[in-house]
Amino acid sequence: MRFVRIVASLSALSLGIAGTSVAAESSGQGADTTSSATAQKAYQAIAGVDRKLTEAAADVPASTSGADALKTTQRGVGVTIPTDPRSDVTIAGRNGAVSVTLPFSGSAAKAASSHSGTVTFDNKNSSSTTPIARGDGSTQINTVINDAKAPKRYTYKMKVPQGAKIEQKANSILVTKNGKLIAGIAPAWAKDAKGKSVPTHYEVKGDAVTQVVDHSDKFTYPVVADPWLGADLFETLETNRKGQYEGQDVYSGMLSAWGMAVYTGSGIPSNIVVGNQIIRYIGWEEWKDRLVGQNPAATLEQQYACHVAYGYAFWGAGFHWDLEAARPSNPMWDLPGYVLRHKCNWTQDDLWW
Repeated sequence: MRFVRIVASLSALSLGIAGTSVAAESSGQGADTTSSATAQKAYQAIAGVDRKLTEAAADVPASTSGADALKTTQRGVGVTIPTDPRSDVTIAGRNGAVSVTLPFSGSAAKAASSHSGTVTFDNKNSSSTTPIARGDGSTQINTVINDAKAPKRYTYKMKVPQGAKIEQKANSILVTKNGKLIAGIAPAWAKDAKGKSVPTHYEVKGDAVTQVVDHSDKFTYPVVADPWLGADLFETLETNRKGQYEGQDVYSGMLSAWGMAVYTGSGIPSNIVVGNQIIRYIGWEEWKDRLVGQNPAATLEQQYACHVAYGYAFWGAGFHWDLEAARPSNPMWDLPGYVLRHKCNWTQDDLWW
């Protein structure tokens, strides 16, 4: 069993597949058009803030000649990005689909693309919207703010399955039904062209999620901000990883890049506390659904809870959380100081009774 070492930095969280360049022509909404040059400018602005954001794009060419500019399935999650901005971006995971209306969709130009996995809509107000379908199944809807005249509020209306609810948890947004995650939005972030953080937060009112970006002339434009949508907190969940722990059942999981963003909360203390709880309880529901079943042995949940509690910064840590079925139940695993003794790897000899 290993601990996971995670650095609370969005730059380090973005993992994925590098996109390849593809040029695409665009037809306009009415008389308007968005050129591939505009798309290229937005792409360069995002890469300038953090190249890993663009490198994470799925290697799927975009097309602006049909209803869907981009439609793909990555790691079991379906992503659809429309050509017409008045249509919705949709992310469909194991527990249902969530659709999102883009900001300024009534006046924005139709889609254009300069790179695989990436589509741009010119909002015609000194900002553009650039969704990136990532190779891990999540989707970043990047806002590129070109100057101080651009709006500070960007509203996304969400359509969720019947019976689902939209909840704000610190600076994360969750769409859940019966305790299970359908989709969510990682903590809000924004950076200027020099990598300086720009104050930003989400506001939720009914089915509308608004990202407020407090940009001004004291920052260097362009500013990049984004709601980062995901459906799976864990990228991989598997039994008996090859070459590991022969002779006993071991259940292993690795947080997705999106899940790590939720877990670490962009390094903001209140976000970290809430992110920890999201991974602890919503994440465990995902483990049960995808890997260990609805009635797992008590020791598995105890080991999982231990990893979530102490998985931020242990020396020699890996990226997997491994739960060994052969370990005994240890309901007092979290007694003060006790974790330093067992380090989530307890044996019968470690038990205190």
